[in-house]
Amino acid sequence: MNQAYFLGSSSRNGFFSLFDRLAPKNEGQYTYLIKGGPGTGKSFFMRKIAEEIEKKDIECERIFCSSDPDSLDGIIFSSLRVCIADATAPHTMDPEYPAATGEIINLGEYWDKEALKNESKKIIELTDKNKTCHKRSRRFIDSAFSIYGDGERICRESLDRRRLERYAARIAARNFKKPSGKIGLEKMRLLDAITPKGYYFLNGTVEALCNRKTVFEDDFGVAASIVIGEIRTYALASGFSVISSPFIANEKKIRHIIIPQLGLGFFTKDKLCSPSPEGAKYVSLKRFYDTDALRNNRAKLNFAKKASKELIDEAVSALKNAKEVHDELESIYIRAMDFSKVEEKRKEISKRIWESEWWPEE
Repeated sequence: MNQAYFLGSSSRNGFFSLFDRLAPKNEGQYTYLIKGGPGTGKSFFMRKIAEEIEKKDIECERIFCSSDPDSLDGIIFSSLRVCIADATAPHTMDPEYPAATGEIINLGEYWDKEALKNESKKIIELTDKNKTCHKRSRRFIDSAFSIYGDGERICRESLDRRRLERYAARIAARNFKKPSGKIGLEKMRLLDAITPKGYYFLNGTVEALCNRKTVFEDDFGVAASIVIGEIRTYALASGFSVISSPFIANEKKIRHIIIPQLGLGFFTKDKLCSPSPEGAKYVSLKRFYDTDALRNNRAKLNFAKKASKELIDEAVSALKNAKEVHDELESIYIRAMDFSKVEEKRKEISKRIWESEWWPEE
């Protein structure tokens, strides 16, 4: 069962990150953190290990990079209690307890330092240009979410919250048991992110985990986040584990949830992101708003929809430029790498994972 998520995205005030949730701080958990410049093979290193371990019928969660959704930022083998992650900026990490719970894999050991030194002027130029593109993107994103927030405020003030909560309770009653005293576990993952390919939603993960899917249509996601938040609370109180996907502009707002044990998922479709899982049921939440209040604020709402979408489009364009610069930077490092040694290291780590002393006891 293939699962893919993001753990970070360009967002308001910089980079929104859930990388501190990469692995639970359980005894026996071990994390490999990969360091190295662009083009040193970090993503390929993880991809090959994932493919190799999966052949042994071990499930793997793939964490994709929001700056390049075709590239990996991490892999998680929950049943083996092992994960590997790209630990470079903007999600720089170090082992909390070196050698006890994790270690660093430095792929920079396998590059030709003299060759890179000779390219230092170009490396500095491209690195700074890449940073400038990302800063530009985040300025657009910050403005987009600020304007989007105006629409959220109007919708929040127009919402019949009590009626909406009763609706959420009816959904919960149809799907969950009464509280049993056992609280389910929650895993935080992102199902959407702002990427060079647009505001990207991982439909494949939904297809893999859910046979019942409900998409709540809600222009600014206010009612949807309340309904999904209430459903999440009921599910956890009934002892079901939940995968929660927060809004990258506000971690307190849950945008999508999956209850794997029930094959059940609830998702938000607004003016920024449009999930389209196959076979989903689409439910409009317009009926929970005061239509007169929305009509009186129609011009403001239409402006917020249009402006926030256009600003996100500009942010995506800047991310595309950043990726083009990053690809050029990668090519310099690729020429300077000894990938035969990287492959030796990969085989060593793969072997250690499979023979791992961190396996849970039977």
